[in-house]
Amino acid sequence: MPLLDRLTLGDHVCWTTGDEAARVESLTEVVQTGLRQGQRVLYCGDDRIQVRAALDHRRLPSGDALASGDLRFPSIESSFLTAGAFDPADALCFLRREIDDARHAGYPGLRLVADMSWARRPTPGIERLPEYEAEANTIFAEGYALGVCLYDPHDFHAQTLRELTCAHPATVRAGMPFDPTYALRIRRTRPTFGLRLEGEADLFNRPALNAVIDHLLRSLPDPDTTATVDVSGLHFVDTAAARVLLHASDRAAGRLRLVGRSPALVRLLSCTASASTREPPDRMLPSV
Repeated sequence: MPLLDRLTLGDHVCWTTGDEAARVESLTEVVQTGLRQGQRVLYCGDDRIQVRAALDHRRLPSGDALASGDLRFPSIESSFLTAGAFDPADALCFLRREIDDARHAGYPGLRLVADMSWARRPTPGIERLPEYEAEANTIFAEGYALGVCLYDPHDFHAQTLRELTCAHPATVRAGMPFDPTYALRIRRTRPTFGLRLEGEADLFNRPALNAVIDHLLRSLPDPDTTATVDVSGLHFVDTAAARVLLHASDRAAGRLRLVGRSPALVRLLSCTASASTREPPDRMLPSV
């Protein structure tokens, strides 16, 4: 069963698997699809030889793709572990540079396939990996790049793995392929300054949602601009996500608008506000 065949630019997925054969097969699928769609593909991981052999087996000559720049295999030391340590800011700069280079070269999009098995190394700063994954959503939300981050459950403590998966808008595992209906898709909107949310916003992707909305509010260009969050595409929101929206509204002091709210979401926001404050709920709800 294909696990990652419904990805589109802007998606950021955490894929947890300990099955070696399934891992190489699905990684190769993601790379192959990107090349066929004319996108630039980056593979960051320790199994470049295996991935290249799998591509050649599928009659997709990796040598030609590497020579043309369609496929790149940057080392872990030049992408995630600059100066021998992990720093979220450096890793995000690497991603932005690669996006800028791909745009400049004329590619319609960029695919980052990151095999995170390198994170099991004893590396200074590795405890900040969830911070990086959450903040990376602000880049993927631009809609030019997509990211697939592979984590082997055997390499991480259960709590750490939970933090890592929750930092992604979507999670994929054996028997649970990526389905946009049950994931959270976050996209920046223009010319309207804001975001469009689709799918499900809940406890399991709250850090991802919070990071992108926080970045949106921090990047308001001037005092007269209002951020607009289109929630018409959300078909499920729980109280954890509702708190993120209410907290953002409070911080924005009238400069955040939720548009496309369903009656169910209005009720949820009202109930959530009532449970956390004595003020009348309607005063805390973001404007329509």
